[in-house]
Amino acid sequence: MSNNKLCEALYALPDNIVIKRRKSLFTPVVLSLVGAAMLVANTMLQPSTDLDNLRSALILFGGCFICVGAVLLFMRFSDSGYDPYHKADCCFLKHEVLKFQKEQRSTILDLLSKRDFTTLRALPSDGISALTVELYFSPKSDFCVAQAFEYVDLELQAVSEPAFRK
Repeated sequence: MSNNKLCEALYALPDNIVIKRRKSLFTPVVLSLVGAAMLVANTMLQPSTDLDNLRSALILFGGCFICVGAVLLFMRFSDSGYDPYHKADCCFLKHEVLKFQKEQRSTILDLLSKRDFTTLRALPSDGISALTVELYFSPKSDFCVAQAFEYVDLELQAVSEPAFRK
């Protein structure tokens, strides 16, 4: 898929600016622990009719937090993919897919060659993915990389080389 090729180009940048990294397990573990704490708090409440609604809410939300945390934990462990991580900014790169019509091809390629990603992102996007632009950017700095792909013969083929702005 095009996403993997662009990520490999990111990982090949000099000075290891972008590296492969898994997302943290902190959030799923905390969600699961909060859910377990809610269930434990439910068992500590004295049974009475005044607290029935509170006990039901603790069971419901505790179970939901445990389930969501477990699903996120399972997804993080079973996911064989890594996400691009910008070492200088200490953050994961954001991913955006812009979709355009084929008639805009020359405009898109011109913007990519100029490395004008701000104007590219400001262009009105279309629901048709005849021409797509994969965009990775850092939320903390001006680092950005983009590559255009065209839908030809039932697959996305690269139309341009990756354009970087550091």
